[in-house]
Formats: sequence, C-alpha cells, structure tokens
Amino acid sequence: MRKSFAVYFVALTMLLLPGCGKSTTGPQNSAPIFPVMNNILAGTFQMGDTDADIYSIPVHTVTLGAFAMSRTLVTQELYQAVMDTNPACFDSGKAWPVEQVSWYDAARFCNALSKLAGRDTVYSYSGLMDTSTSLVIDYTKNGYRLPTEAEWEYACRAGTTTDYYWGRNYPPATSADTLAMDSNAVWFQNSPNSTQPVATKKPNAWGLYDMSGNLWEWCNDFYGNYNATSQIDPTGPASGTARVVRGGSWGNMYGVAYAYDLCSAYRTISPYLFPDVRYPIVGFRVVCAR
Repeated sequence: MRKSFAVYFVALTMLLLPGCGKSTTGPQNSAPIFPVMNNILAGTFQMGDTDADIYSIPVHTVTLGAFAMSRTLVTQELYQAVMDTNPACFDSGKAWPVEQVSWYDAARFCNALSKLAGRDTVYSYSGLMDTSTSLVIDYTKNGYRLPTEAEWEYACRAGTTTDYYWGRNYPPATSADTLAMDSNAVWFQNSPNSTQPVATKKPNAWGLYDMSGNLWEWCNDFYGNYNATSQIDPTGPASGTARVVRGGSWGNMYGVAYAYDLCSAYRTISPYLFPDVRYPIVGFRVVCAR
C-alpha cells in the first residue's frame, strides 16, 4: 500500500546526514550566469492518467501557449551565483542540483534571476513573502518563474503518451524496462543515497534532463483535484495550503523503490507539502516567456 507523501518526506528527513540544513555563503560570481533554456512549442495534450493509483484522474485536455524551460534542474552553482548562498544538503559540486529550498526560496530565486536578466519579476508581495497575504503571480510578466503543473507535465511528456517519457509503461515488468529506467532517471535503484549531477542521464525528446528522478520539482500551483473539462493555460486552484511537486527523486522509504513516482502523470497523494518546507529530495527548474 502506498504511503502518505507527508510521512514519506518526514521519515526521509530523519535519515539526513549530519550537516544537512547548512547554508554556505560566499561571494557572488562577478558575471551573472543564466540557465540554458529550451523552447517549448505551444500545443494540446491529454493531462493526467486513467489509473487511479497514479492519483491523476480524470484525464483532461489541456492547451498551452509556448514557453521556455530550463534544460536542467537549478544547480548549486547557479543558485549560489544568484542568491549568494548554497543551502544544499548534498554540497557536492557546482553541477549538482540545489535542494533544501522551499517553494518561497524558489520564487525568490526566480525574482532575483529576473532582475539580473533585466526581465520583469513575476512574484509580487508585501512584507515577507513567506507570511504575505498579498502574494500575486503575474503570468503576463516575462520574467522567470516556476512552471505550472500543466506546463511541467506537458514538457515532461515531450509528446509521449506512455507512462514514462522514454516510451515504456508502469509497472516495469522486465529487465529491459528496468534498464530503460536506469538510463533515464536517477532513482533509488541506481543512486548512492544522494542526488547526482544534472544531465547525467538521457534527456527526453525535447532535450530536458532529469524530468523524472534526481529531485522532486516545485510547481507554481496549489495542490487540488483535477476535473474533466478542457482547459487553456491552467494555473491550478486559486487558493490552497500546499504546492505541487512533480517528477520523483533519488530517495525512497520503507525499503521499496517507488517506480510510479517517475511516471509523467504521477502526482503526490498528500496535500501537506507546505510552501515553507525544505527537503533534500526537492529542487526546482524555471520557465519564462520565449
């Protein structure tokens, strides 16, 4: 039986290595660095899954405009250059993805990156973002932001309709299925209990790396149930308490490798991933206007 995502996160946190949660600081790079962005063409796809165990029912039609998405997860090098700090538990090098960042941390990073790039900031608020009741996400701005859940799944699928973007389905039933998973994703079966450098596995058909595995990824949306109606550029519920994460990670719990975490449509089953939490299995990537 699948465990509560909240329990999964809390239990994993208890297993952290000594020193996790540290925040190293240092001088910013003299010249700003920016993520490599891949253009994602506008299109229509079937979002969700017919399998209730994937927690993504019902399948519904979504149409999206064009956008650009970072080719990889935000790395420790990039986060350090923009925010002058590195909160990662696995402080392993500049090519490793940054983790232990809350949704608010990721949003602040997006605003800071937008300013460095001369773009409009997407997130506006008064006071402290973490406690602000006036937080607004303006999707008309051209700055960097977190992807919507629909944008994330569309980019992850990269035109595929199979459970996994490498053309196979859940559950993996053969050694070839497992080999394909190992070739495309950093997950419990091939990870030495930590993240791995970005872009060490195969990209999807649209040139995006680690869309499944390595780290769960923050999305902009509040967590909420789907409905069957067709949608254009959906941004999720208007309010809520938890934010969506997608994609699976390097970790597991209970001695079981959760292969379903890596499905393109898989959603967490617990609405308790609050935007102020920080875990070593959650990171993020960014999107912006093309």
